[in-house]
Amino acid sequence: MRTARAMAAALILILSLAAGATPAWARALPTQSGAVAWGADDVGQLGTVNGPDRAVYGGVAGLGSGVTQVSAGYEHGLALKTDGTVWAWGGNNYGELGAGTNALQSLPVQVPGLTGVTQVAAGSGFELALRSDGTVWAWGCNTFGQLGIGMEFSASAAVPVQVPGLKNVIAVTAGYFSAAVLERRSPYTTQNSVLAWGYEAIPGTDQLSPVAVQGIGTPLIDSVSAGDGFFVALGSDGSVWAWGRNYHDNLGLADVTKQPAELRGPGSGITQVSAGLNYALALRSDGTVLAWGDDTSGQLGDGTTSTGSFPVQVSGLTGATQVAAGNGFSLAVQRTPYLTLGTPSSRS
Repeated sequence: MRTARAMAAALILILSLAAGATPAWARALPTQSGAVAWGADDVGQLGTVNGPDRAVYGGVAGLGSGVTQVSAGYEHGLALKTDGTVWAWGGNNYGELGAGTNALQSLPVQVPGLTGVTQVAAGSGFELALRSDGTVWAWGCNTFGQLGIGMEFSASAAVPVQVPGLKNVIAVTAGYFSAAVLERRSPYTTQNSVLAWGYEAIPGTDQLSPVAVQGIGTPLIDSVSAGDGFFVALGSDGSVWAWGRNYHDNLGLADVTKQPAELRGPGSGITQVSAGLNYALALRSDGTVLAWGDDTSGQLGDGTTSTGSFPVQVSGLTGATQVAAGNGFSLAVQRTPYLTLGTPSSRS
């Protein structure tokens, strides 16, 4: 199916991977690297000129070196470069390339007006960029208020606009039709808050502007990941919290409440979470991976296609260092053991 193939198009930098959900599929190591891509290319999302789909990776043409992060959304890609500029390519139905038009671009184009960017996140038809001054900028589709700009649901933006009311932001995440950020409560503390907007951003309601998520009972939140109408957050104490839609048991709880609920308590050993389309993944410190939610395509990796209310371990996977939940498929970076003469070691 075209949609599944388009969402499955992966964009990476060598030796790196990140979620996203949206979401953002891959992240680069902080080196002078270039981006490579593979998968569907029906609207130029591989960054080639009229190129065919490809099952092996190839370079993203015209992007050059100095790429520090990439993010794959619905039929398009984003890249962040060391100079703080953002580049986009692929489908552009809602202005998600940020160039002021709706014309697709097979080759990367620079998103105008954005400098000093430190993180990008691609969602379903919309994008987020975090600047070094702690402000957040958004562009693209706004059907469910996912741009967070306080406008009508139908309003979209073909160029980046600042998300009002946000300051001291330290991380952004873009889901299918919703978004969230981690905002430091003041420059003088490590305490932070989760603010969300878009589709069911606050349980049961869409939000046009960022709203603080209440009820997460951990003193410090390390990360948050946006999925399809639900969110998963990881506390610095190892606790895991989920809220939002639970139509496919994607909250990992038998309880159908949409309010934030603790999925794992402090000391769980979980080091990363990633929310995808109706399911989620959690990486543990021992290199094993837990999964829960929809399993119709086997994305939970436990050898079955049975959706589960509670987390199950991905069968046989060890040595994982990063995970990413997508649209019916999952990715992980795995540390590969190797031997040298004399002393055993390991290598990512």
